[in-house]
Amino acid sequence: MRYIILLPVLLAACSLPSRATFAPAPVAADPASIAATKAFAGRVPLITIPPGTVDFATPVAKAVHEARAIKPAAQFEVRSVSPMGSGPDAAAAKLAALSGTAASVAQAIIGDGVAPENVTLTAASSGTETDILVYVK
Repeated sequence: MRYIILLPVLLAACSLPSRATFAPAPVAADPASIAATKAFAGRVPLITIPPGTVDFATPVAKAVHEARAIKPAAQFEVRSVSPMGSGPDAAAAKLAALSGTAASVAQAIIGDGVAPENVTLTAASSGTETDILVYVK
């Protein structure tokens, strides 16, 4: 019987966990990184390059030319993607394997007349396939 009487007293001394319990002073995201993250959100890739492709120069040049005909100051993002399904180490290894080809694609876009400041090179663990995606904005 004593335990039933003490239970409300013990519960009154406890507080529910909240965000302040785990991160009392969270680091705020800066507006520049938020804007960069959202710049290409929800877009369909202009080009999808499967791993191991070496003859991408002609299709990339054609797509860049068509995009610049519509918008001469277009911005391009070359993104390597790998699914997270088999764990972070495997995804990182797949992204590292794609990095050389992705850098070559970015250099090909710059070689097609796009200003270097309008080309970004990124990597992400997302999607269901391992590919190199080229977005245009």
